[in-house]
Amino acid sequence: MTTLILAVALAAGAAAAPSSGPTPGGVLNLSCIEALAAIGQPSLAGVFSFIFEKDSSAAFADLTVHDSKALKRYVEKVGQDFKAAGGVTTWDHEALMSVLALYAGPLAATLEKPSAKVLTRINELSLAPKLSLEQVAARRRK
Repeated sequence: MTTLILAVALAAGAAAAPSSGPTPGGVLNLSCIEALAAIGQPSLAGVFSFIFEKDSSAAFADLTVHDSKALKRYVEKVGQDFKAAGGVTTWDHEALMSVLALYAGPLAATLEKPSAKVLTRINELSLAPKLSLEQVAARRRK
């Protein structure tokens, strides 16, 4: 009985302890995995597991603004999701907003600008309704 109480106390203490940061093999958002696959870089999932989940959409946006082909593929993937589901995932919305922020920020002068068509599509998709990944996946199958 003492061992059980000690184990529960240790588990509760570990759960309450502040995290010192991402740990190797951390949980990765499934939307992030889909996005990495869409741009042809699924092997980067290991790198993204070291990034806090709340920051992964901004990190992905930073990755795509430095590779115009990847950005175009990602926007096409999100556009297909929008067409099938009538919305985009919350993670995709955050990534799109981060892309727009990067192109509007002080680093914009150092970035290769995407075509006007791609920027317009990013703007349109960033205004789409936000859905959960489960909702988008279910509507894709219909």
